[in-house]
Amino acid sequence: MSVIKCILDYFKKHFVVFLFSIFIIVSVTILSLVPPQLLKIIVDDIIPSKDLSKLLKYALFYMLIFVSIGLINFLKEILLVVVSQGVGKKIRLEMLNKINRMSFVIFSKYDSGDLEAYFSNDVDEINTLITSGVISMLIDSFKMIGIIVSIFIFSYMFGIITLAIIPFIVLFTMWIRKRMYKAQAVNRALEGNVNNLVLENLDNVVTIKSFRIYENVEEKYNEVLKNHFKTNQKANTYDAVFSPIMQILKMILIVLIICLSGADISLFGMSVGMLVSSIDLITNLFNPIESLGMELQTIQKSMAAIFRINEYFNLPEDEKKKHYDINLDSIKLEFKDVSFSYDGQNNVIENFNLVLNGSDRLVLKGKSGSGKTTLFKLAYGLIKPTKGTVTINGIPTYLMSDELKRQVFGIVYQDYFFSGGSIKDEITLCNDISDDAVYKVLHQVGLDRINDIHAPLVGTDYSTGELSLFNIARAIILDSKVLFLDEMNAKIDSLSAKRIIEVIDEVSKNKLVMSINHYGDLLSGSKIINLEK
Repeated sequence: MSVIKCILDYFKKHFVVFLFSIFIIVSVTILSLVPPQLLKIIVDDIIPSKDLSKLLKYALFYMLIFVSIGLINFLKEILLVVVSQGVGKKIRLEMLNKINRMSFVIFSKYDSGDLEAYFSNDVDEINTLITSGVISMLIDSFKMIGIIVSIFIFSYMFGIITLAIIPFIVLFTMWIRKRMYKAQAVNRALEGNVNNLVLENLDNVVTIKSFRIYENVEEKYNEVLKNHFKTNQKANTYDAVFSPIMQILKMILIVLIICLSGADISLFGMSVGMLVSSIDLITNLFNPIESLGMELQTIQKSMAAIFRINEYFNLPEDEKKKHYDINLDSIKLEFKDVSFSYDGQNNVIENFNLVLNGSDRLVLKGKSGSGKTTLFKLAYGLIKPTKGTVTINGIPTYLMSDELKRQVFGIVYQDYFFSGGSIKDEITLCNDISDDAVYKVLHQVGLDRINDIHAPLVGTDYSTGELSLFNIARAIILDSKVLFLDEMNAKIDSLSAKRIIEVIDEVSKNKLVMSINHYGDLLSGSKIINLEK
């Protein structure tokens, strides 16, 4: 998958939107040719004839054309919104699917902030590229072509002159916009520094007052504000001079037309109506030219986002998962000569061997970085061993399908992820499970006070210990044969931790339990493995 393929797939699926885009482009081109022709006829033919009824008809038709242009512009804005939302949705869905297919080792190397930037900033950049870049550029290009064709119809010489000037105007627009965008980017960065400095001072106001370092803080703040002011002034200057310069260039071209035709109106084969229409065309020509300069800059600026997302789409994916038939009445989890390295050099786990059966209970202990969580990931099949095998009943866990994993494994994390659905949906993960079964599980874990499982699960309505119990209920509702407990009592008090251990002890008598536990009461009959090196 690539960004371009996402866009093409969107237009292929929404062919009406594609036809609508063509309609907008063609309509803009055609309508841009009509007003100058009408103006020429009115000036050269209708006004000299003094036919008021005919003049009124042409004037009304002239107004109707501009109303139509306004309607087309309205439809254009609708088109841009539809395409922007549709393409953005398509790309984000493909990116989310990519996460599900991506190798977990590769995924773990990415900072969450970087991934968030891909999903938000970069996709927004691509939306801007399509709407304010490509589509707008096509519309403005055809509009400009229509105007230039009209000028050539009136006077071949004026057409040549106009055509020769346009590249310089476009280049000037791109030049000044580029510098304005650069200044604005620097200004935004400095604005962030100003805000960060303010927040830093507010957070450390006690220290500042205690050590009486007001002058140092003020000097630093003054320097940052000074730099911010300079870049802000520079950006505003570019923006302020752009419009006047474009107006001057427009007037120079108009004066040039008037001067060339003033000596002899027939010099360029033009009538008075042609001259008036040409001036009107020159005036209208500058709008799409200015826009083209900005649109080309937008395209150039947005290409980096396309490259980043394409690199993301090209990241390695997991091996294709398979659905195996497993005897769930008899479970055997085996680590055989397992080694694993995240960077391909330093092993986190090395030559690890372990066999767990049926209702065995294992507690992994050790400092951070000793490999406890890595063993969890290996057991669940999130990552593939660098060497050796991790199997359930002889089947490699990393090759097991998600459907099979949901039947075999239940996981209780120390963090609580709830999507804002009902209590039932959050516990069952929207699987087809009866209300009675849900109430039974809630009773098992000690959440008897809940009497309406269809009410929304609001985290603030429950204690930290109760949220852990929700996680346990979620893990056992599907009758999973293997329970992974990832430091589920790390964020709660000892009393709640003891209660949770008791609950797990009760509901997991016929399950294989593998847990990470830094402290607290352990499950009865647990085997402890210390992974300290």
